[in-house]
This record gives sequence, structure tokens and C-alpha cells, in this order.
Amino acid sequence: MKFSKTLICAALLGLGAQAQAAQYLGANGTGVSATDFSSPGLLGFDLDFVQRSQVSLSFAIEAQDLAPGALSFNALVRNLSGLGFEGVSLRLEGARFALPAGSLGTDGFQAVSQSGYGADRLWAKFSDPGVTTEFYIGNPLGTAAASNWTLDLSGQQVGDTFRITVAVPEPGTYALMLAGLAAVGFVARRRKPA
Repeated sequence: MKFSKTLICAALLGLGAQAQAAQYLGANGTGVSATDFSSPGLLGFDLDFVQRSQVSLSFAIEAQDLAPGALSFNALVRNLSGLGFEGVSLRLEGARFALPAGSLGTDGFQAVSQSGYGADRLWAKFSDPGVTTEFYIGNPLGTAAASNWTLDLSGQQVGDTFRITVAVPEPGTYALMLAGLAAVGFVARRRKPA
């Protein structure tokens, strides 16, 4: 009897120590609620925006997250405001996107008209009038045509933290962002040797 109790305790401890995605530490923002849906090897969350704002989600790195390609990422962003959202942007701090790039999409009421990404950010602009109700970063619904992003945590150690900030900016912010990206592209192209 003592042996079976020991086995049961060991099994329960093993279940508690199973591999998981980076540990969710919480969210900071107003006008939005966050729900963590992370599972082993997948960092996933839903965000429900009731106004244009931003939210930062913090995560602690686990040992299994440090293997190359070990941490897939997706998110579902909902517009519960009744306002037309023109787009969404995401910024990483302490992590980077690994190639290949993942998918960006919407629920189909409005399409993604423009999008872009870099090592630590991505953004999407919706077609006018921007009344989409759901935006998908990666493949949160498990559809065949979409793929998750992968996070690169190179240079990080177990216990380090990283942050993901998702924002639904005011409409004028996108015009400034697009102008800035165009300027960076122009300078980069001019600097290339012939």
C-alpha cells in the first residue's frame, strides 16, 4: 500500500512538472482583457478590446522554451468596442520572430489590406471602414490555411522575462507608421552597393 501511494505522489508531481509554454505572468493595460491559452510548446492568448488601447503581456522563460523552434505563438484579437478598428500592431521585447513568418488574417468581414513584420514587430491594416470583429495572429483557430509564428528566445536564460505588447492605435498612427517604414526602406535601398 505504501508503494502505491509513493507511485501516485510521483505521478502527480510529474504531471505538475510537465512541459509548458512560457509561464504567463499577467497583463497590463486598460480597455482590454487577456486570457492565456498557452499549452506545451505553444504561447497563445485571446485579447478582447472594448476601446482603442494597448496591452502588454509578460511571460517568464522555461527551460524547454530555449530550444530552437520550441515556442510557437498565436493570438486572437477581438473588437468588442463597436468602433471600426483600422488595424492592429504587435511589439516584442526580449524575444524575436523566427522565420518562416506566420499568418495574419481576419474573420472575413474586412480583409487585411496591408501588413508587415520585422524581427520584433508586426502590424496589419484592415480594409475600409475597418469594422472587423476578430483578427488572427498565427493560427489560433487551427485552420488548415494558417500557420503560427515562432518566437526566438536566443540569448535569454531560464527565468528571464519577455513582453508582448498588442495595440489598436488611433487611425492617424498608421499613416505615420507607413511613412516611417517607407523612409526606412528608401534609406536601406540607397545604401546598397551597386
